[in-house]
Amino acid sequence: MKTNYQKEYIKFSVEYRNSNNSEESTSKLYDLLYELEKAQKTENSSKILTNIYTLLGYHQSAYDIFKTIVNLNDKKQFKKKYILEQKAKSHGNSFVVKDIRKFRKKNIQSKLLLEDFNTDPKNKNTFITQKNIVVFNKIVKQNRFKICIDENHKFEDHSAKIIEYIYWLSNCKNELIEFYNAKLSKYTNDVANANWFDTIEVFSATITLGENEKLFADISGGDNFMSDHILDIETEDYKITEIRYDG
Repeated sequence: MKTNYQKEYIKFSVEYRNSNNSEESTSKLYDLLYELEKAQKTENSSKILTNIYTLLGYHQSAYDIFKTIVNLNDKKQFKKKYILEQKAKSHGNSFVVKDIRKFRKKNIQSKLLLEDFNTDPKNKNTFITQKNIVVFNKIVKQNRFKICIDENHKFEDHSAKIIEYIYWLSNCKNELIEFYNAKLSKYTNDVANANWFDTIEVFSATITLGENEKLFADISGGDNFMSDHILDIETEDYKITEIRYDG
Protein backbone atom coordinates (compact mmCIF):
# COMPACT_ATOMS: atom_id res chain seq x y z
CA MET A 1 0.00 0.00 0.00
CA LYS A 2 1.29 3.44 -0.95
CA THR A 3 2.27 5.56 2.05
CA ASN A 4 0.24 8.69 2.65
CA TYR A 5 3.17 10.97 3.43
CA GLN A 6 1.02 13.99 4.18
CA LYS A 7 -1.05 12.07 6.74
CA GLU A 8 2.11 10.65 8.33
CA TYR A 9 3.73 14.07 8.51
CA ILE A 10 0.72 15.69 10.19
CA LYS A 11 0.50 12.86 12.72
CA PHE A 12 4.20 12.83 13.58
CA SER A 13 4.63 16.61 13.65
CA VAL A 14 1.70 17.02 16.06
CA GLU A 15 3.14 14.31 18.28
CA TYR A 16 6.57 15.95 18.09
CA ARG A 17 5.26 19.35 19.19
CA ASN A 18 2.92 18.01 21.88
CA SER A 19 5.63 15.81 23.41
CA ASN A 20 8.18 18.64 23.62
CA ASN A 21 10.39 17.04 20.98
CA SER A 22 10.52 13.62 22.65
CA GLU A 23 13.07 11.06 21.49
CA GLU A 24 10.34 8.76 20.18
CA SER A 25 8.58 11.46 18.14
CA THR A 26 11.91 12.75 16.81
CA SER A 27 12.79 9.25 15.64
CA LYS A 28 9.47 8.96 13.80
CA LEU A 29 10.08 12.26 12.01
CA TYR A 30 13.56 11.17 11.02
CA ASP A 31 12.31 7.82 9.71
CA LEU A 32 9.80 9.66 7.54
CA LEU A 33 12.54 12.08 6.44
CA TYR A 34 14.86 9.25 5.41
CA GLU A 35 12.07 7.57 3.45
CA LEU A 36 11.16 10.78 1.64
CA GLU A 37 14.79 11.50 0.79
CA LYS A 38 14.99 8.13 -0.98
CA ALA A 39 11.57 8.35 -2.67
CA GLN A 40 10.95 9.87 -6.08
CA LYS A 41 10.51 13.61 -5.69
CA THR A 42 7.13 15.16 -6.40
CA GLU A 43 5.88 18.63 -5.61
CA ASN A 44 3.93 17.27 -2.65
CA SER A 45 6.79 15.19 -1.23
CA SER A 46 9.14 18.17 -1.63
CA LYS A 47 6.76 20.37 0.34
CA ILE A 48 6.62 17.77 3.13
CA LEU A 49 10.41 17.48 3.09
CA THR A 50 10.64 21.26 3.40
CA ASN A 51 8.37 21.19 6.44
CA ILE A 52 10.29 18.37 8.14
CA TYR A 53 13.65 20.01 7.48
CA THR A 54 12.32 23.26 8.94
CA LEU A 55 10.87 21.53 11.99
CA LEU A 56 14.17 19.77 12.71
CA GLY A 57 16.27 22.89 12.12
CA TYR A 58 17.77 22.06 8.71
CA HIS A 59 17.07 25.53 7.36
CA GLN A 60 19.55 25.36 4.48
CA SER A 61 18.13 22.03 3.30
CA ALA A 62 14.58 23.35 3.63
CA TYR A 63 15.40 26.38 1.47
CA ASP A 64 17.34 24.36 -1.11
CA ILE A 65 14.43 22.05 -1.80
CA PHE A 66 11.63 24.62 -1.55
CA LYS A 67 13.21 26.96 -4.09
CA THR A 68 12.99 24.16 -6.70
CA ILE A 69 9.19 23.99 -6.44
CA VAL A 70 8.13 27.48 -5.37
CA ASN A 71 5.53 29.33 -7.42
CA LEU A 72 6.74 32.92 -7.29
CA ASN A 73 3.36 34.17 -8.47
CA ASP A 74 1.80 32.80 -5.29
CA LYS A 75 2.21 35.45 -2.57
CA LYS A 76 2.21 32.92 0.28
CA GLN A 77 4.86 30.79 -1.38
CA PHE A 78 6.93 33.86 -2.28
CA LYS A 79 6.84 34.97 1.36
CA LYS A 80 7.72 31.49 2.60
CA LYS A 81 10.69 31.35 0.23
CA TYR A 82 11.98 34.66 1.60
CA ILE A 83 11.65 33.48 5.22
CA LEU A 84 13.38 30.18 4.44
CA GLU A 85 16.17 32.01 2.63
CA GLN A 86 16.82 34.30 5.61
CA LYS A 87 16.89 31.34 7.99
CA ALA A 88 19.28 29.51 5.67
CA LYS A 89 21.62 32.51 5.67
CA SER A 90 21.55 33.00 9.45
CA HIS A 91 21.41 29.39 10.66
CA GLY A 92 22.22 27.05 7.79
CA ASN A 93 22.13 23.47 9.05
CA SER A 94 24.25 24.30 12.09
CA PHE A 95 21.70 23.97 14.88
CA VAL A 96 19.49 20.96 14.29
CA VAL A 97 17.48 18.53 16.38
CA LYS A 98 19.60 15.42 16.06
CA ASP A 99 18.68 11.81 15.44
CA ILE A 100 20.08 10.53 18.70
CA ARG A 101 20.26 6.97 17.38
CA LYS A 102 23.23 8.01 15.23
CA PHE A 103 25.21 9.41 18.15
CA ARG A 104 25.23 6.44 20.52
CA LYS A 105 28.14 4.74 18.79
CA LYS A 106 31.24 4.73 20.97
CA ASN A 107 34.20 6.54 19.39
CA ILE A 108 37.42 5.15 20.84
CA GLN A 109 40.40 7.48 20.95
CA SER A 110 43.19 5.86 18.95
CA LYS A 111 46.55 5.37 20.66
CA LEU A 112 48.62 8.55 20.60
CA LEU A 113 52.41 8.78 20.65
CA LEU A 114 54.83 11.69 20.81
CA GLU A 115 55.62 11.32 17.09
CA ASP A 116 51.93 11.84 16.23
CA PHE A 117 52.25 15.55 17.04
CA ASN A 118 53.89 18.19 14.88
CA THR A 119 54.67 21.86 15.36
CA ASP A 120 52.22 24.16 13.62
CA PRO A 121 54.16 25.94 10.82
CA LYS A 122 52.48 29.18 11.82
CA ASN A 123 53.36 29.04 15.53
CA LYS A 124 56.24 27.20 17.16
CA ASN A 125 54.32 26.97 20.45
CA THR A 126 51.28 25.30 18.87
CA PHE A 127 51.04 21.62 18.01
CA ILE A 128 48.71 19.67 15.73
CA THR A 129 48.19 16.02 14.87
CA GLN A 130 47.20 14.06 11.79
CA LYS A 131 45.31 11.51 13.88
CA ASN A 132 41.65 11.89 14.75
CA ILE A 133 41.04 13.31 18.20
CA VAL A 134 37.94 12.37 20.19
CA VAL A 135 36.39 14.94 22.53
CA PHE A 136 33.13 14.15 24.36
CA ASN A 137 32.84 11.01 22.18
CA LYS A 138 32.86 13.16 19.01
CA ILE A 139 35.58 13.12 16.38
CA VAL A 140 37.05 16.61 16.02
CA LYS A 141 38.29 17.61 12.58
CA GLN A 142 42.08 17.75 12.50
CA ASN A 143 42.16 21.43 11.56
CA ARG A 144 39.89 22.24 14.52
CA PHE A 145 42.10 20.77 17.24
CA LYS A 146 45.34 22.23 18.58
CA ILE A 147 47.62 22.21 21.60
CA CYS A 148 49.24 25.42 22.85
CA ILE A 149 52.37 25.23 25.02
CA ASP A 150 53.74 27.99 27.21
CA GLU A 151 57.02 29.20 25.73
CA ASN A 152 58.91 28.13 28.85
CA HIS A 153 58.04 24.46 28.28
CA LYS A 154 58.84 21.83 25.69
CA PHE A 155 56.12 19.61 24.25
CA GLU A 156 58.18 16.42 24.57
CA ASP A 157 58.65 16.98 28.31
CA HIS A 158 54.89 16.96 28.87
CA SER A 159 53.61 14.78 26.01
CA ALA A 160 52.59 11.84 28.22
CA LYS A 161 50.58 14.16 30.46
CA ILE A 162 48.91 15.85 27.49
CA ILE A 163 48.04 12.54 25.82
CA GLU A 164 46.49 11.27 29.05
CA TYR A 165 44.45 14.49 29.18
CA ILE A 166 43.16 13.87 25.65
CA TYR A 167 42.03 10.40 26.71
CA TRP A 168 40.10 11.94 29.60
CA LEU A 169 38.45 14.55 27.37
CA SER A 170 37.37 11.84 24.96
CA ASN A 171 34.61 10.69 27.26
CA CYS A 172 34.29 12.69 30.50
CA LYS A 173 30.57 12.02 30.33
CA ASN A 174 29.65 11.89 34.01
CA GLU A 175 31.68 14.99 34.91
CA LEU A 176 30.01 17.02 32.17
CA ILE A 177 26.46 15.92 33.06
CA GLU A 178 26.99 16.52 36.77
CA PHE A 179 28.45 19.99 36.23
CA TYR A 180 25.62 21.05 33.90
CA ASN A 181 22.93 19.94 36.33
CA ALA A 182 24.68 21.57 39.29
CA LYS A 183 25.39 24.91 37.61
CA LEU A 184 23.04 25.49 34.65
CA SER A 185 19.83 23.51 35.12
CA LYS A 186 18.37 26.01 37.56
CA TYR A 187 18.64 28.70 34.87
CA THR A 188 17.73 26.71 31.75
CA ASN A 189 15.14 24.38 33.33
CA ASP A 190 16.77 21.56 31.35
CA VAL A 191 18.25 18.45 32.92
CA ALA A 192 21.33 16.96 31.28
CA ASN A 193 21.45 13.20 30.85
CA ALA A 194 23.06 10.57 28.62
CA ASN A 195 20.94 11.66 25.65
CA TRP A 196 22.12 15.24 26.07
CA PHE A 197 25.74 14.13 26.16
CA ASP A 198 25.28 11.91 23.10
CA THR A 199 23.95 14.79 21.00
CA ILE A 200 26.56 17.41 21.95
CA GLU A 201 28.43 18.66 18.90
CA VAL A 202 32.09 19.64 19.09
CA PHE A 203 33.17 22.33 16.63
CA SER A 204 36.69 22.94 17.93
CA ALA A 205 38.97 22.19 20.87
CA THR A 206 42.15 23.73 22.23
CA ILE A 207 44.33 22.29 24.98
CA THR A 208 46.73 24.68 26.71
CA LEU A 209 49.70 23.86 28.93
CA GLY A 210 50.20 26.90 31.13
CA GLU A 211 53.33 28.28 32.68
CA ASN A 212 52.38 26.57 35.96
CA GLU A 213 52.21 23.24 34.07
CA LYS A 214 48.45 23.05 34.54
CA LEU A 215 46.35 21.81 31.62
CA PHE A 216 43.33 23.70 30.35
CA ALA A 217 40.86 22.95 27.57
CA ASP A 218 38.48 25.23 25.69
CA ILE A 219 35.81 23.41 23.69
CA SER A 220 33.28 25.05 21.41
CA GLY A 221 30.16 23.15 20.38
CA GLY A 222 26.40 23.01 20.52
CA ASP A 223 23.57 21.08 22.14
CA ASN A 224 19.84 20.41 21.80
CA PHE A 225 18.78 22.57 24.74
CA MET A 226 19.68 25.86 23.04
CA SER A 227 20.24 24.87 19.43
CA ASP A 228 20.74 28.46 18.23
CA HIS A 229 23.57 29.15 20.70
CA ILE A 230 27.20 28.12 20.89
CA LEU A 231 28.02 25.92 23.88
CA ASP A 232 31.40 26.87 25.38
CA ILE A 233 33.01 24.44 27.83
CA GLU A 234 36.20 25.03 29.83
CA THR A 235 38.24 22.61 31.91
CA GLU A 236 41.20 22.91 34.28
CA ASP A 237 43.14 19.73 34.80
CA TYR A 238 40.53 17.01 35.32
CA LYS A 239 37.61 19.23 36.26
CA ILE A 240 34.89 21.03 34.30
CA THR A 241 35.14 24.67 35.35
CA GLU A 242 32.69 26.47 33.04
CA ILE A 243 29.76 25.74 30.73
CA ARG A 244 28.04 28.71 29.12
CA TYR A 245 25.91 29.59 26.11
CA ASP A 246 27.06 32.24 23.67
CA GLY A 247 24.76 33.81 21.10
